[in-house]
Amino acid sequence: MKIREKLFFAFGLYILLTAIFGFFALKGLSTITTKLLFVETVDDITNTVLEIRRHEKNYLLFKDSGSLKELNDYLAVFKSNIDKIKEEIIREIGTSNYDMMKNATTEYERLVNALPSGEKKDFIDKMRSSARQIQSFTEDLSKKTRMDIGKALAMSMNLLVAAFITMIAAGIIINAKLSSSIATPIRNLERVTKKMAKGDFSEKVEIKRHDAIASLGIHFPHNDEIISLEISFNQMEERLKNALSSLELTIEKLQEKQAQLVEAEKLASVGRLAAGVAHEINNPLTSVLTFSNLMLEQCPKDDPRYGRLKMMVRETERARNIIRQLLNFGREIIIKPVPMNINNPVYEIVNSLMGQEAFNGIEITMNLSDNLPEISADPAQILQVVLNIMLNAIHAITPPGKIEITTRVEDKFVEMVFSDSGAGISEENLNKVFDPFFTTKEMTKGTGLGLAVSYGIIKKHGGDIEVKSTVGKGTTFIVRLPVYG
Repeated sequence: MKIREKLFFAFGLYILLTAIFGFFALKGLSTITTKLLFVETVDDITNTVLEIRRHEKNYLLFKDSGSLKELNDYLAVFKSNIDKIKEEIIREIGTSNYDMMKNATTEYERLVNALPSGEKKDFIDKMRSSARQIQSFTEDLSKKTRMDIGKALAMSMNLLVAAFITMIAAGIIINAKLSSSIATPIRNLERVTKKMAKGDFSEKVEIKRHDAIASLGIHFPHNDEIISLEISFNQMEERLKNALSSLELTIEKLQEKQAQLVEAEKLASVGRLAAGVAHEINNPLTSVLTFSNLMLEQCPKDDPRYGRLKMMVRETERARNIIRQLLNFGREIIIKPVPMNINNPVYEIVNSLMGQEAFNGIEITMNLSDNLPEISADPAQILQVVLNIMLNAIHAITPPGKIEITTRVEDKFVEMVFSDSGAGISEENLNKVFDPFFTTKEMTKGTGLGLAVSYGIIKKHGGDIEVKSTVGKGTTFIVRLPVYG
C-alpha cells in the first residue's frame, strides 16, 4: 500500500468511526426527541384525567349538569388520545396493562353515563375506583416514559464517552502503526546504509510483505513505495557488492601483472648482469680448461697429480656449463613457433632420461591425452622446459619415488602437469622458485637457473607456469600453453 493510500485509509478510518458514533448519537437523539414528544402527550393525557376527576368531583358535590357535560367531553378526549398513541403505550407498559386501562376507561364511562339515574354510595365508589385506576395507569405511563428518557440520556452520555475513548485509542494505534510502517523501514535502510559505507555488504534490508493496515486484518496489493525502495536498495547493494568484488579481482589481477612486470624486469636485469659477467669469465675458463686437458693427457695415470688434474678439469667444465647457462639466460629468447603436439617433447625427454642412472628407483607414469589440439611453439625450447622440470623433480626425490606426467585441455589452453613425490617446497620459498639462482638443491645438483629460464620461455609463448607444493608430500608444476589458432 502506498504511503498516500495509508494516509487516506487512516483518515478514512477516522471518518468511518466518526460516522458510526455519529449515527448512534443521532439515533439516540432521535429516540430522546420521540420520547419527549410522547411524554408531552402522556402529560396531556394525565392532565385530561385530572380534569375528568375535577369535573367528577364538582358534579358529585354540586349536581351541576355542566360539570357532567365537561366530564364527558374530557373523557372523549382521553379515549381519543390513548387510541392515537396505542402502539407507544403498549411498548411502554405492555398489552395487558393497556387492555386493563381500556377496560377501566370503558367501565368508568358506563358508570358516568349512569350517574343521573343512580347515585348510591357503592355505585359512586366503583366509579371513583375506576377513575383512580385510570389515573394510576397514566401516572405510571408518564413515570415510565421519563425513566426511558433518562436511560436514553445516560446511554447517549456513555456513547459519547465511549466514542471519545475509542477515537483516542484508535488514533494512537493507527498513528503508531502508520508511523512504524514508515519510520521503521527507513531506520533499517539508514542502518544498512551506514554499514555499507564502512564496506560491510553482509546484511540486506528485510522486505516485510505486510504493513500496518495488513496487521489489522485488511490486505491490499503490495505497491508500497517502502517495499519498492527496499527491493531497489537490495538490488543496488548486490550490484555494489558485485562491482566491489569485480574491482578487487581487477586490482588483484593488476597486482599480479605488476608482479610479473617486476619479475620480468628483475630477470632482464639479472640477465644483463649475468651476460656481462659470463663474457668476462668464459674466456679465462676456456683457457684453463684447454691447458688442464693438455696437462691431463700428458700426465701418467699413476702420477699423484693425475687425480688433481682430473678434478680441476671436471670443476672447470662445471663452471663453464654454469657460464653457458648464464649466457643463455641473459640472451633474449627468440622463438620459432610451429604447430606441434605437446605430447611429443614429453615422450622425447622421458625416453632420453629413462636409461640414466638418476632415474633408478623412480617410477614415471604418463597420462597423456590422445585428442589434444595443437599448440604454436618452438619445439627446442619446449624440450628445454620439459627437461628442466623433469630434472628438478628427479633432484627433489630420494628414491624410491614417483613422477606422474599428465596432459589435458582446460578452456583454451593445453596443460602439462608434472607431479612428483619429492620433499616438497616450503610455503615461504614457493614464490621464489622462478627467481634466478634460487635453489634448495645441493651445490652439485643445480644453479637455480633452470626454472627461471623455463618461466621466461613459457611467458614468451603466451602461457603460464603454476606451482603447488606440500612439504613432505611432493610438488606439482602446471604448464599452460594457448591452443594453436
